[in-house]
Amino acid sequence: MKRFTFITRTLLVALSITSLSTMAQRVGGFQNERAIEDYSKLKDSTYLAWQNVIKYLSLDKQRNSYLSFGGSIRTRFEHVTHRFWMPDTVENYYSQRLAFHADIHFGKQFRFFGELQSGYKTQGEAFLQTDDIDVHQGFLAFKPNASNLSFRFGRQEMRLGTGRLVDFGLGPNVRRTFDMGKITYSDGDVNIQAYYGKEVQLGFRAFDNDFMFFQENAPNPMIWGIYSQFSAFPNEGEGTNTELYYLGIESGRAVYNDVAGREIRHSIGIRRFGKAGPRFTYNTELIYQFGDISTNAISAFNVETDWKYTLIHKKWRPSFGLKLDWSSGDSEPGDGKINSFNPMYVNPAIYSLAAVNTPVNLVSFHPTFTVFPTRKLMVQLEFATFNRSSKNDGLYSPPNRQTRMANGISDKHIGNTMGLFVVYTFSPYLSFNLRTSYFEIGNFLEETGPSESIFQFAPTLEVKF
Repeated sequence: MKRFTFITRTLLVALSITSLSTMAQRVGGFQNERAIEDYSKLKDSTYLAWQNVIKYLSLDKQRNSYLSFGGSIRTRFEHVTHRFWMPDTVENYYSQRLAFHADIHFGKQFRFFGELQSGYKTQGEAFLQTDDIDVHQGFLAFKPNASNLSFRFGRQEMRLGTGRLVDFGLGPNVRRTFDMGKITYSDGDVNIQAYYGKEVQLGFRAFDNDFMFFQENAPNPMIWGIYSQFSAFPNEGEGTNTELYYLGIESGRAVYNDVAGREIRHSIGIRRFGKAGPRFTYNTELIYQFGDISTNAISAFNVETDWKYTLIHKKWRPSFGLKLDWSSGDSEPGDGKINSFNPMYVNPAIYSLAAVNTPVNLVSFHPTFTVFPTRKLMVQLEFATFNRSSKNDGLYSPPNRQTRMANGISDKHIGNTMGLFVVYTFSPYLSFNLRTSYFEIGNFLEETGPSESIFQFAPTLEVKF
């Protein structure tokens, strides 16, 4: 098994380096969701012949069908002192994520996208960090001629909106994926998605992430819903939109505060985002949740705002940002109700670079300051303060696990974090980023057990092709 894993990683690295060396900037356009990249523009191109071999390998004389290859290598060193506030803990480790995909288009109607992913970490196996190699994505897509509808079925990534409930999981070493069917309607400013599927349960061995879509008794959490984006008013500015959605989730085992059991939870959300003038951008989202856990009724909510003001005529393009978030917590233990918000598959990095909090029973105030000293360099400074929204509920850590009980403590202050985020983009194919943060513990942590402030340092280098 070790030899197989080593050979696989070596082949993936070799393919990546070979492809990278033959590419030029004109073929760029890499996305976080690699499956939405479009290289059909190379159909009639006679320029960059080597690049066409990788991104547009024609499969017929008319050049209507083609094969495209791509992938990435992400390497990271991470230092953590006092992970999850535990004393006498210091971690230093190296991790890497390798991915390789093939995208086959049969004319304009049919398509198959397949991707392999491998995650490695020193210091042994860890959830969301290690997986020898597995099928990360593998789906069929169909788009009828002259139709606004498209269909997908198979294993695929998903991100809805800004990722407040469903995101790729870019931070961890192994990205998140789902086995699902999805129908999309798109017409101008209107985009509607309807989907039903199951979360892929990750294993550590080679090809052990089983496809569970058709298995009724599979333990995988199920998700379903409808997500829409549209212009709510005539003549809205570019980039100004409204999102309205319903998401459902069913999990066989959920634990919140004083309840545990089978969870069926429904989320109704609305998001409004866009620009107000050339300098101010806004993003506001409201989510309400209902359903039940065992015999306990769910009533929970989340309110989030994210505003940014940019001094567009100033050198370095400085901008000031402010995020405010309020996620409900359980108001009264033993009352037959649960008010703890479920963030589902959120990216915890939204709530600070430290990524130690998740939006359950959480109120945060989060200002940032960002500058661009050069065209390729971004530097961001942040500060965030965290408090519990309910004194009767505890503290939750990613992905959605209660790590401290309330224990009758009335003080709500969890702590403050200060962070630095630096990104240098050498080219569309090579980038470097540095995340470092210091989390200073608050009174609630001090009163509920051994607690030490956290320091994190994580330089990361990523190659895409």
